[in-house]
Amino acid sequence: MLEPAMFLGLGVVAVWVYVRYPRLRPRSILLTVAHVIGSFAVFALLPTALGLLLRLLPSHAAQPYVVLLLLILTLTYVLLSWVWLIARILRDLGGTPRGGHPASAES
Repeated sequence: MLEPAMFLGLGVVAVWVYVRYPRLRPRSILLTVAHVIGSFAVFALLPTALGLLLRLLPSHAAQPYVVLLLLILTLTYVLLSWVWLIARILRDLGGTPRGGHPASAES
């Protein structure tokens, strides 16, 4: 039950960030795809980063908090990048016509 609850909660946070901070949204589809690729790269490098970072901590008591914090941040970024991508695709596909020949009054 923990994993679905965590994904649901972080998904709600990602949607909240999307709605609350529209200036953070990527301006083009290429930047949006770059965010998705970057979020997966950061998530894939998380175990290596944690391995290096946990060795530097002076106390073993702080390790679970650091792991949880970094996991929550990276998963939220992954979900937010997907929200950005889906919203960009829907906006580009469902928008108004942008070009072509104007319709004449007789048609």
